[in-house]
Amino acid sequence: MTLTTTLARFACQLQLSDVPPTLVTKLKLHVLDALGCGWAASGTGLGDQARALARASGGLGQCQVFAGSSDYSPAAAAFANAFIINALDHDDGVEIDGKGMGHPGSSLVAAAMAALDSHPGAISEADLLAALAAGFEINNRLINALQPSAESFAKAYGVAQHQAIGAAVVYARACGFDEQQMHHTLGFAATLACVPSLHKYNWQQRPIVTLKDGVAPAAQAGVQAALMARAGLAGSQDVLDGPQGYWRMIGSDRFAERDLIEGLGCDWYLRFGSFKRYPACRWLATALECAQQLIRTSGWAPEDIAQINVRTFARLCDDFMVYAPASATDAQFSLPYTLAATLMQLPATDWYSEANLHSSELRALAAKVHADVDPELDARWLSADRQPGAQVTLVHSNGETIQAAQATPYGSEKRPMADMEVIAKAQANLLGRVREPERFIRNLLASGSDANYPAGSGQWMGCTET
Repeated sequence: MTLTTTLARFACQLQLSDVPPTLVTKLKLHVLDALGCGWAASGTGLGDQARALARASGGLGQCQVFAGSSDYSPAAAAFANAFIINALDHDDGVEIDGKGMGHPGSSLVAAAMAALDSHPGAISEADLLAALAAGFEINNRLINALQPSAESFAKAYGVAQHQAIGAAVVYARACGFDEQQMHHTLGFAATLACVPSLHKYNWQQRPIVTLKDGVAPAAQAGVQAALMARAGLAGSQDVLDGPQGYWRMIGSDRFAERDLIEGLGCDWYLRFGSFKRYPACRWLATALECAQQLIRTSGWAPEDIAQINVRTFARLCDDFMVYAPASATDAQFSLPYTLAATLMQLPATDWYSEANLHSSELRALAAKVHADVDPELDARWLSADRQPGAQVTLVHSNGETIQAAQATPYGSEKRPMADMEVIAKAQANLLGRVREPERFIRNLLASGSDANYPAGSGQWMGCTET
């Protein structure tokens, strides 16, 4: 069988009972994290923009969007919901051997929401979780298999474009596609995916591009691919295979076929899903963790800090030293801004409020940040592992200094976030946005039965009684 055929068959045949219970629990935490992130961003200006874009481009349908109505088309709803889940850059990731590789939850959970609404009352909890398990597994294996060399990474790379394939798998599997339909869906998803764009985020021109990671176009492309296959259109049958396969299309210079299919259904790449403590680009996470540790253990007040010195890799020094970000998205890629928010111990849900974006106190603290390149940390970043380490030194107004260093971001397999912290993060994100958030979380974590979702994604999202 071709690689494309193998994955299509796996996606169609996987049952929830095939997935180890510990990974089913982890999968539910990824769903919970995505829904919490979506609700946290739903009332922001970015949420308004996402809904307006979906309304303008998607036509009428029966799909729900966070804090919006339930009359969006499937592809438009997938776009808007993925956009909103990722809006605060607090959503999940994939981390294998130190490399952060995308934000799968935003695209895949958005596709699952569209599937629920496209077939109200027809998809069971078990089938939806099986669809998500298949999507996450294929997504995580695919991005790992097509990782480029360091030289190729410097030329072209896409953070989440491949998630079109994962989103397509989720929507098609949840909707009960057969193997042939799934095969066509995979072909369409690969060819509808956006070009790799990481190096064209407006790093030097700022503000950062609003769509940044590409998760929303990926979700839209995945759902659109499934709709095309259902309509009887023929997609590529071998899109993942051979020397001109998807890995070439997305800009990689190499492809580890074995990583894509070896141990499929036994050696689970679901385990590589990661979570984020901070609502900011993952490349900033180690510096923010150091700052958080120092401010909590020292007891210093932010106004007592005279200087904030960071030693890190060159990419942060070159592209992330923006002292007055123009928008919430811009602030998520600003080392001075996010360090100041961390040192002020702001709630993660409030980092990018209009008040904080224009806070004179926050900007004054951000102005004290200075960053230098650490040759060792830069070498680690430029290696195949791409690990974003940092060392932070705080200087008190009395001259005292304290220092912390971290080499690997928190929340990965090597440094996993505890389940209770993921749940607490979701509770904070859901508070005031979902009725009885504790009950909603309990119900979601207990899901997995053959019972259907009669209210579609509205029930699943916690915006209807369960």
